Amino acid sequence: MAVESQMMANPNLNFIPDAVFLDIFSQPSYTIGQYKKPDHEDLNMLNNNMNKSEVKLGTVDVINQNLLNLRIMPPPPHKMVNYNNNNNTVKRYQPRDNTRSRDNYRPISPKGYDSDESCTSYSSRGTPTDNRLKYYNTSRCGVNKLNDQNVVFGKYSQSTPNVYHTNVQYTSNIQNGTHNNGHYNKTRSYTNSNGTTNSSTNGRQKHNVHHKNSMDSMIKRAHGLVERFRSKSNLMRIDPNPPGLLNGGPWDQLNQTVWDVFTSKAQKEDTYESKISLWKNIFLNIRKCLSSYGLFMVGSTMSGFGLESSDIDMCLLTKPCTNDPRHDALQHLESIKNLLLKNELTDVDPELIYAKVPILKFKDKDTGFEIDLNCNNSVGIRNTRLLYCYARLDWRVRPIVIMVKLWAQANNINDAKNMTVSSYSWALMVIHYLQCGVTPPVLPCLHGLIPEKFSDHESHSMDVQEEISSIRDFKSDNIMSLGELLIGFFQYYSLYNFQQYAISVRTGSSLPIDECRYLKAPKNDPHQWKYLCIEEPFDLTNTARSVFDLESFKLIKTIITLSYEELATSKMLNNILPVSLKHEIR
Repeated sequence: MAVESQMMANPNLNFIPDAVFLDIFSQPSYTIGQYKKPDHEDLNMLNNNMNKSEVKLGTVDVINQNLLNLRIMPPPPHKMVNYNNNNNTVKRYQPRDNTRSRDNYRPISPKGYDSDESCTSYSSRGTPTDNRLKYYNTSRCGVNKLNDQNVVFGKYSQSTPNVYHTNVQYTSNIQNGTHNNGHYNKTRSYTNSNGTTNSSTNGRQKHNVHHKNSMDSMIKRAHGLVERFRSKSNLMRIDPNPPGLLNGGPWDQLNQTVWDVFTSKAQKEDTYESKISLWKNIFLNIRKCLSSYGLFMVGSTMSGFGLESSDIDMCLLTKPCTNDPRHDALQHLESIKNLLLKNELTDVDPELIYAKVPILKFKDKDTGFEIDLNCNNSVGIRNTRLLYCYARLDWRVRPIVIMVKLWAQANNINDAKNMTVSSYSWALMVIHYLQCGVTPPVLPCLHGLIPEKFSDHESHSMDVQEEISSIRDFKSDNIMSLGELLIGFFQYYSLYNFQQYAISVRTGSSLPIDECRYLKAPKNDPHQWKYLCIEEPFDLTNTARSVFDLESFKLIKTIITLSYEELATSKMLNNILPVSLKHEIR
């Protein structure tokens, strides 16, 4: 009724105020007066100033003149439509029901208490605390190792006669037919009360020759994985003349410019194959100090959003050695750091960053590639596969994401260490815009379309470049050009209500920030939801928590707004690389 009365009173109304949307779709059943939002008055003042500047920078009439009836949807939230090509049905995602209690907004991780980064699938999940794994301390490469790589489960009592103790040994072996990196095999031996040992290897070699065989199989396994990765290098190939790039319309010049920049800066097929060879070298060298591990190459190298100059992100997966996952990660990375120096694999001292998620940064001596290696941060594996799938859905996704990354770099707002936005967060912002900022949408919501593939279930044998048959033939009904979509990206976020809503690729919508802030999730912290809020699709944290400074947020918002104004007026890409800050930051 509120919407209808406003539209009748003002027939020229093109955008419905955010407050009206909030009245319709959001009915919180709790109060948040006890929670003190940081810099709340400053944020209100900032949004008021932004609202004033939006009127100055472009009213609806000016936007229509400049963009030639560019089809952009109003600020969120709004309904999201996903297309299922298998049965030609349309699945609509309605806004979340906010009448639920605060503690039940969304399901938490599978077991409710462990994080994705803790590599929990290798621990005794569901086992009581006093029955957790018992470990023995030995000194090997500076790592707390298990005695003979055996794990004794506490639920078996040593004093009980004729009850077997289960010693589980994990080795990297391809004899079980598994070909995904990061998968572990088991050899079980049973010891009864008389001291007799029986082994069950399921057809494998006995323990006295098992170490040699596992090393040989690891080499074979590495070669097989390299061949499998290289067989997909054609996915990085760029079509010089994609269909629909030029159509004789007013956007052709901008379309061609965006495409030329993309083809010159995007990661090439040869670069991808060189990175695969480097992965193999590191994978085989790590066996000199670790006997049980998996190594995933993640990030933009595998998702398709990489640049020629992008570094390489890798994720090392290991068994837990202590009850402190961060301590384990530091021990393993320290061991690998010593290994790199000892074998002269790098000519620059590796840097071990003692962050919440520790990272070992080093440069390969032969290729010059920079590598960021983390330990047991398995959420990176899952979001790499998600971004890879989105990149494959439509040919326009990769050039727009890479163009936005280059624009952010040129304007110095692409570095989380400097309180700005990471490349991963910019990619999520582009995907969300292509889901929600245009009609019909360019991209569906994959979490809603194929939930069985992107659920909370944790798999450490995941193929980050998996081809999912159910979305192979997806075709968007949106026919907007690259230039239109790029300008629309800047317009969408220049009008976005960052004070009230968080960007969510997982739901294909915008979520009230308070819903994300109060969510019970293992790694969620209410204080990380501040100025720029982007939901991580799997661990449900804020990927833009680095933007915790008001001045940094104001700079980012101003650059987005000025880039939209400049590009909509001139259609010259160079004018925003970087954009001229001709006005003071508001």
